Amino acid sequence: MTATAPAQPVLVWRAWVTPAIFATVVGAFLMITPPYSFLGLEDAADEWGVVGLSLTFASGAVVVLGVLLARWSPGWATLLTLVPWVLVPVAGWFMYGWWLGTMAVAVVAAVDGVRRAVLPWAVAVAIGAYYCGSGAESVLPIGLVNAGTGSGPVFQWVVFAAHVVVFTAAVGLAAAVGAERRARFRHVAAQVTEQHALEVESLAGERARLARDLHDVVAHHVSLVAVRAESAPFLHPDLNDDARAVLADIAADAREALTELRQVLVVLQRTSDESERAPQPTACDVDDLVASAVAAGQSVVLDGRWRDVPSAAGYVLYRAVQEGLTNARRHAPGSLTTVSRSQSDAHVGLRMTNAAATAAEPGRGLIGMRERVETLGGTMTAVVVDGEFVLEIEVPA
Repeated sequence: MTATAPAQPVLVWRAWVTPAIFATVVGAFLMITPPYSFLGLEDAADEWGVVGLSLTFASGAVVVLGVLLARWSPGWATLLTLVPWVLVPVAGWFMYGWWLGTMAVAVVAAVDGVRRAVLPWAVAVAIGAYYCGSGAESVLPIGLVNAGTGSGPVFQWVVFAAHVVVFTAAVGLAAAVGAERRARFRHVAAQVTEQHALEVESLAGERARLARDLHDVVAHHVSLVAVRAESAPFLHPDLNDDARAVLADIAADAREALTELRQVLVVLQRTSDESERAPQPTACDVDDLVASAVAAGQSVVLDGRWRDVPSAAGYVLYRAVQEGLTNARRHAPGSLTTVSRSQSDAHVGLRMTNAAATAAEPGRGLIGMRERVETLGGTMTAVVVDGEFVLEIEVPA
């Protein structure tokens, strides 16, 4: 089983959600604003009315486009929201929705970092200073209004301060939301990376354990070859010299193979503990394993039988039952655990069940168990069905 690289928790389409929401708000505000009253063409001829209406919608479309592009290029987005202001010298006033669009660019840009919002924020503040200090009028849904109730270019400090405070608070809130979102994404990415590292570490440890088990099995059989080759001349004294020489070569090759096998596994032996050098359990030891769990107070029902299970398959099945009982004690204490053994001419397996509320992420035990099973060419499933954890394993007999 090969561990795959961790996936990044990023969805591209989500980047458009925030700009689309603010662009919709700005567009709706512009739609409910009187269409071309800012040009003073209410009573003009029809052809001039069409011109005024076209300019109104074109300027609004440019502003909305700027808001949509705020996350990707705050500078160009800010410039787009300023394009309609070329009409101000002709009209003498402006549409409040244009200013609102510049504010929206700053808020959207702040989601990706407060530094990205500096330019649109500064431009919006400058527009506010112009609005509150020049006596210019803006077009709102209720009609033409200015920054104060009086006449003349008297700077309206209260109105200016109110706009700056509300606007700056919106930018700060957006920056905080963006920072929290990025932190959450980093946390998810860290969890994915940690899980990947756990799988890699578990697989490496399990493969090392399997290598030690393989050493025990191979060393046993190779040593038998050496012993039989060395003892054959004594058991059959009538062998000729050529046969004796061949048997001596076989014994020497077997001894050399054992030496090389030990050298290959010397690193693994350095990291192993004394318990791993003990004889490995087999399928015959499952009954004792379950009995010890029952004696410790765990509720376990064992049924079915295995006969003549190979040592490698028996070791895998024993470790699977051991891990399953451990998981049941940890995640479902006090619940009944059932262990059903099965065997056919080609396969030997088991099915374990215990109560479980929800599916959990696979830990080291299940990852190592899957590695052992798949090494033998078997299959393993571990799922939660109707509030019950079901573990099924089948390996070649």
